[in-house]
Amino acid sequence: MSQAQIDATVLLCRLLDREPPETAGLDFFTGANEAAGAQLLRERLLVMGPLLEWVTCPECRVELARVVRDESATTTVLLCPECWEVTAPRRVRETYKVALSRLVASLLNGLGLSPSGLQPLEPDVSWRLGTTEARRGQPVTWYFARRLRQPEIAARLRGYLASAQTTQSAVILTSSEVPLPGGSPLTEFDVRPLLTLGRIGQSRFEFFAQRQAAPGPQVLAEATPGTSLRYVRTAAAAFVDGVRYALEPRQQAILVALLDHPDHELGKAELKAACGSQSLSFSPSKEFQRNATVYAAFIRYLRDDERYALCLPEEDSAWLP
Repeated sequence: MSQAQIDATVLLCRLLDREPPETAGLDFFTGANEAAGAQLLRERLLVMGPLLEWVTCPECRVELARVVRDESATTTVLLCPECWEVTAPRRVRETYKVALSRLVASLLNGLGLSPSGLQPLEPDVSWRLGTTEARRGQPVTWYFARRLRQPEIAARLRGYLASAQTTQSAVILTSSEVPLPGGSPLTEFDVRPLLTLGRIGQSRFEFFAQRQAAPGPQVLAEATPGTSLRYVRTAAAAFVDGVRYALEPRQQAILVALLDHPDHELGKAELKAACGSQSLSFSPSKEFQRNATVYAAFIRYLRDDERYALCLPEEDSAWLP
């Protein structure tokens, strides 16, 4: 692995999460980013953006200089209020941005996914890449998203996962720094940063197999839950008064079904189907006999409506949609 590939991956992720998307061209041809920028250009992961009409004067490096004219294919003339007329490389006018379509295609190649399964979710922000099945009956639905540290973007992606019913199978690749901020709508999900998963390669993103397989639910080290359902989906665990309770598969399925329903309420038949029970005497309370504390903390039976409702703790309001 070359250092240029590593540096190019770092630079790529930084560019993907910045606003505005365009970056001055000289940033890719001089200084610390020179080798990384050249690597991105070789892989055609950068495309030319609009030309600048005002740039920082390359002489004084303080004043804004107006572009007067392009003197040749490689030089341009600027007018600076301090330095007056300045001749500079034409690249001071150029801007570049990430070629998102090519990047997404390289992720598909790296994961061995077909382009036919690609589904853009939010323009230039998030994509559903496709589905793989590492083991029979255990599908993984791959997503890619950038700028996930913005709560509104994370919340919209969570909404897409819920509507597609892929909340339990989703793995989210991101250019953003992980872990995400505390209280992010994606805190309980498996979010994996591209920076640690692999590197930019030729026409594909080269994933490190040993790192790709490792799940990474977003658990902040300093965030010990009090009473919370935050880790029901990813860790099969619920917290009551700071105590962690491991959940059996049917208990987990019941809680996930209630979490995913818009009203967080379901009837007995719906919960029975959700947890795959074939018992004629199915009862959610019986399913939680060995976890009665969890049932009492989070589930309430509405006798008049004959439905089961989820009791959501206050600290979960930050990440639930």
